[in-house]
Amino acid sequence: KLAERLREDSSYNNAAKRTYGREIDPYVITRAIANYERTLVSGNSAFDQYYYQGKKNALSKDEKAGYELFKSERLNCIKCHSGFNFTNYSITNNGLYDVYSDPGKGRLTTLASDSGTFKVPSLRNVAMTAPYMHDGSMNTLDQVIDHYISGGKNHPNKSKLIKGFTLSPTEKKQLKAFLESLTDYSVVESD
Repeated sequence: KLAERLREDSSYNNAAKRTYGREIDPYVITRAIANYERTLVSGNSAFDQYYYQGKKNALSKDEKAGYELFKSERLNCIKCHSGFNFTNYSITNNGLYDVYSDPGKGRLTTLASDSGTFKVPSLRNVAMTAPYMHDGSMNTLDQVIDHYISGGKNHPNKSKLIKGFTLSPTEKKQLKAFLESLTDYSVVESD
């Protein structure tokens, strides 16, 4: 459906023909998105300045406290959102739904164990990448945090790492502040 809608815009279709030698189709769409995503290099966020560049004042007190929460065993965020890009690149289920209209990886493998599983996204520039979740069903970081606080739905393929937890209002504010510190505004401003 998306390819059909995009083909209606002659400027998109002409660009596809110039670049890929064909009309807009799923191949063109996926290659165009991948090429665009490769241009989004992020490495100068407040967190990067603090953690990698040693600028101790680059993060606020709340952002530092949020990072400690993020890493804590209590929240366990770092088990999936680790490394420089804050993703372990795994494909998993985060308990968003009891039943998924999109089978995720299961569409490719047809295995019941892959139903409703999706790639763990990077948290780089997360403050600028709404809507969230594989289907864009959440519009704010607060909604995302609330989902993980709840522990999600009991889908049979839900990761055992998603257990739910409690946060005080101050801790929730700190966790959100940390997540926002992952945004590299120099990348955003250069667009």
